[in-house]
Amino acid sequence: MKLKLSKIVLSFCLVTLLFPAALQAQSSGETLGLRNDLKVTLLSLGSGSTRITYERAFSKRNSAELTVGFIGMGWDWMNHTRSKGLLTKFAYKWRLIPQGSSRSWLVGMYVKPELVYAQFVYGPQRGREGVRTKGRGDMSSTAPEETRQFALLAECGYQLLWDWFLFDVYCGLGPSFGTGNSNNYYHSFMLYPSDGRLAFTAGFRIGVAF
Repeated sequence: MKLKLSKIVLSFCLVTLLFPAALQAQSSGETLGLRNDLKVTLLSLGSGSTRITYERAFSKRNSAELTVGFIGMGWDWMNHTRSKGLLTKFAYKWRLIPQGSSRSWLVGMYVKPELVYAQFVYGPQRGREGVRTKGRGDMSSTAPEETRQFALLAECGYQLLWDWFLFDVYCGLGPSFGTGNSNNYYHSFMLYPSDGRLAFTAGFRIGVAF
């Protein structure tokens, strides 16, 4: 099954994220304010995917994030390749300066390792005159190709909260391996150089805390 590996990765991330939260909920009955959020990566919509992130804070210093990206749900203004597939991301965050209030454990400067897996098919690009091409000068083939790519990113960022509205900005670097693709875009990161192994990412998310 084409997306079997993506589903396995997603299931593992869900268990890792929710199991500690369930244990903590059973052991503590106190209300600690805003410890969850849902975020969307706005810029991803313009590159052909919809990415939604759920974050759960376990303490003032630690939280975990799970991101699911639906490749093909968006407007691919960047490459025009009509990609279809799935993206999963899992990260564990350490806040460098813990908050002094129990109202929210979600804000502040953080660092995190993030594991990313993208699997999708993409078609040839459409040239300026409407001619379908495959990129990198290959004019003969129009068959879709498949990409399977991993990355392990070391990221830093800052998360702000106004009442319930949340803003998260981040950037990061790390190794990547997989099949690659001719557009050097993996719906979450790019490679430098385009045929190399160094992945980099940057962006921002907006969302709601609860």
